[in-house]
Amino acid sequence: MNKTIVLMLGAGILIAILLVAFDSNIKDANSSQDTDAENTEDTDSSKTSSNNYQAISTHLSTKESITVVKSESKTKVANKQSSNQADNEEKESKQNNEQQQSQESNQNNNQEQETKQQDNSGEVQHVSESNDVKETMYMEATAYTAHCDGCSGTTKTGIDLRANPNQKVIAVDPNVIPLGATVWVEGYGTAVAGDIGGAIKGNRIDVFMANEADANRFGRRQVQIKILDY
Repeated sequence: MNKTIVLMLGAGILIAILLVAFDSNIKDANSSQDTDAENTEDTDSSKTSSNNYQAISTHLSTKESITVVKSESKTKVANKQSSNQADNEEKESKQNNEQQQSQESNQNNNQEQETKQQDNSGEVQHVSESNDVKETMYMEATAYTAHCDGCSGTTKTGIDLRANPNQKVIAVDPNVIPLGATVWVEGYGTAVAGDIGGAIKGNRIDVFMANEADANRFGRRQVQIKILDY
């Protein structure tokens, strides 16, 4: 009887110990599962934060790249416009220079043509500053022919203008330009001061023309005169 009671008590104690141990294991297992769950949540949260950070970083990087590209595009456009403007200014300047050079060339050609006249032999005479110019003056010039009313056709110095229609002769005031002087007349050429006229006084000359049409074309004008020889 007593042994039976002792055995039953021992068995009860053993069962109690086993239950306590089992309960402790269950608690440890639950605690471990909770810890694992928390760790999993922390890991997931960390991953989510990392992904969000990467997404934000990517977005900012993309935005910065777009801004840089836009800035570079604007810079390129501005540089291109500036380059085009510089090219246009250079072209305009070149055209102006070419036009000015052309005008100067035409002017020089016209002046050169005015200083060339043919003498009786058909040779061209040139008058320039390199010639021995005695005197330069400006006068009013008109034109006349050998067939005008009251004209004999022979000059004061004896030149027969009707027999020599291509002769370059001018009528002068002998007190200003001596008779027999060789002169160059702007727009007429090299001539001899070989005649006089009733209306030719002071700073006036009359240039001989072969026909009335040429005389009318010459008209009345202010001319430069260079005395080459007396």
